[in-house]
This record gives sequence, C-alpha cells and structure tokens, in this order.
Amino acid sequence: MLQSIQQVVEERLKTEGIGNVRPERFAELAGRLLGSGVLWREYSRPEATLYDDAVQCEQLLREYFATIGFVLAHDVDATIFRLYPPGEGGDGDEEGVKRLKARLSRDFVAAAIALRFLYTEALTGKRELVNEALVISLEELSQAVVSLLAHQLPSSVADRLSLLRDLRKHRIVRFNDGDGAGSMEMLLSVLRPVMSYVSDEALEDALALAGRVSAAASSSPSLAPAPSSTSTSSRGFVPPQGKLR
Repeated sequence: MLQSIQQVVEERLKTEGIGNVRPERFAELAGRLLGSGVLWREYSRPEATLYDDAVQCEQLLREYFATIGFVLAHDVDATIFRLYPPGEGGDGDEEGVKRLKARLSRDFVAAAIALRFLYTEALTGKRELVNEALVISLEELSQAVVSLLAHQLPSSVADRLSLLRDLRKHRIVRFNDGDGAGSMEMLLSVLRPVMSYVSDEALEDALALAGRVSAAASSSPSLAPAPSSTSTSSRGFVPPQGKLR
C-alpha cells in the first residue's frame, strides 16, 4: 500500500538527525522557508532555534522542496538557509539557484551588489566591522550604487524604505523602522549573508562596469554627467539576475 507524503515525512523524521524534530515542527520550518525564503542563525534567538532544527532534518527538507522544484541552499559557514523558487533551466540542483525565475527589481539587485562591494571592503580592512556587521549611511550606499553601476536609488523616501525592507527580508541589512527611516542620513548595518547572496562573478561584473563608466567619463566628460543620488533610476543598468544566489 502506498504511503501518503505525511506518512513518509513522519517516518523519515524518526531517523533524521537525532530524531527530535516532530512533524508539526517540520511543517513550521517548511512554512517559514516558503514564506520568507531564509533562515539565518545569527539574526535572532527564535530564528537560531529554527535554524538548528532545520539542520537536523536538512536532507528531508531538501527532498521535500525538490518535489515542487524549489532549491534549498545551505551556507554552513554563514549559518544560513535560503530557499529559491524553480530555476528557469529546471535542473533542480544548486546551479539552478543562479537562474531564478524570481523577478528582482533593478534597485534591489544594484543595492545588493553595492552592499556586497562595501562589505568586501570591510573584510579587507578598508572599513570597520563590528560583530561582523558594517554600519553605513543610506547616502554611502547611494554613492556606491552610482559609482559602481551608474544607477540611482529611488527618489522618494517611501520607495527607498520599501527597498530596504526587501533587503532586510533577505537578511542583507538590518535597520530600525522609525523617524528618519528611508532618509539618506539613516544608518543601516550590512550583514554577513550578503557575501553568500551576491556571487563573486556579479561583483566582478559590477567593478568592470565601473571601470568602463569611469573611462568613458574621462574621455568624454560632457557625455557622462554625474547623476544625483536621489534622482530616478537609470534605465541603462541591466541587473545580472543570474549571478545572485
């Protein structure tokens, strides 16, 4: 007699890890990953508990999500799980993560790449890290986006705050909502998971683009005016979606 998915999950959980994850907890883990797409152990105490339980049944979670074409990626060094929707190639393996169907906005991709660049600078000693977090202003992020990608952050405070909340959802930044949130003077912490979210290739492409823009500005300054950090988004930037993880 064929077993139901629920029966299979219940039987597997008895032997997954140390066998202490109950079916109800497995359902909670799956729901949380489907809802937010991420579990990072260092984010909060409740999320640390969820992460530890997910580690206990990691293989079963992978197989469970694979049945619907999702990819569960685990960065052990950064203690973070990310769940990705089916890749365009339909491979169902980790490489499929690089070909997501998820539609990421230009603003999100540009900000993520710039944050990766700034965090990499901190790792090389050019900026100060405190408890593996880099504190910057939104103005510093805006300047990095302009210099690296010839792109600008959204002009309105509401749109910038919406972008920051999307970045926070992916555990790339942390900041406090409240007075001043979304203003160019606000402070935010860039978090370590940005290193696993943005690939080395995406960052290298961004640096190459910055070099080309700089060279064009030097040779024809009248054709390459410096954009304002709060103007509308540049139409020339095409986000390298396949190079984010």
